[in-house]
Amino acid sequence: MSDFSVYTAEQIVDWMSQGTVETPPSNLYVTLFDSGGDEVAADFPNMRLETSPDDWDVVETSFENNVNLDFGEAAADVDDIVDVALFDAETGGNEIARYQIEDSPKDISAGTNAIYLIGEISFDVRDRTQ
Repeated sequence: MSDFSVYTAEQIVDWMSQGTVETPPSNLYVTLFDSGGDEVAADFPNMRLETSPDDWDVVETSFENNVNLDFGEAAADVDDIVDVALFDAETGGNEIARYQIEDSPKDISAGTNAIYLIGEISFDVRDRTQ
């Protein structure tokens, strides 16, 4: 199973078939989803977190956060968080990748910060040796 979204997979197909590929995003935005497929970022003050290229470490064919990702305190109880995703825009935009959070589902009580520490978020681009 791939972490790639349909959008990203289409970009790779376009690249491989000599088609047109869109300009890569300058920054990525991190957000959370529940098991119903709903983005829960609106329940946190920081909503989609903007990250720069310097906020990620490349490790072979994967990359992981090298800064803490703090969504802030939940305004209400947020239950059943299962996925983390990357987008190319703060609102709307294209989903780049999504993966299931380890030990999910996660519940965050109102007034509790949703923080992912350094190295807790990673995306893997698998090659044929993996």
